[in-house]
This record gives sequence, structure tokens and C-alpha cells, in this order.
Amino acid sequence: ADNSGMNSTDIISSLYTAHKGGQASAGVDIDSHGVADVQGRIMDSLATKQWATKYAVDATLNVLRVDQIIMSKPAGGPKPPAGGARDDD
Repeated sequence: ADNSGMNSTDIISSLYTAHKGGQASAGVDIDSHGVADVQGRIMDSLATKQWATKYAVDATLNVLRVDQIIMSKPAGGPKPPAGGARDDD
């Protein structure tokens, strides 16, 4: 509401009242500068959803790659020298 130049306090109050009154599909309508039934008028960009899915898959694959690298390294640190432990004293 702030980005569209409306008073956000008034709009949120009107939206809250509309939802309490049973209007589940009420939303902020920036064309009429108020609260209206926005059922079927909300459109999401398909390209945005495709890129979001692509980035989510890429992030998941990176996590799995790092996990695979960590799990493939042997645990326990460096091996002791051959011949056992010696004390030169």
C-alpha cells in the first residue's frame, strides 16, 4: 500500500475488517485505491516462477555436491608414521 501512495494504516484496517466480515478474497486494489474483491485478478509472471524454480534446484544441487565432497573425505586426520610412535628421549 505504501508503494502505491496509499495510507497503509487505513488500507490494512479496511482489509482486516473485510476479512473479519467474511470476504476471504478481499485484497488491496491499487486501481481503486481501496479494498476490493480481487478473486481472479491476481496474475503472477510465469517467467518469475520458472526462474525461482531453477534457482531453488541449483541451490539444492550445490548443497548436495558439498555434502558429497564432505562425506567422501576420510575421517580421522593424518595417518601416523610407519613404525609406530617413538619417543626420542
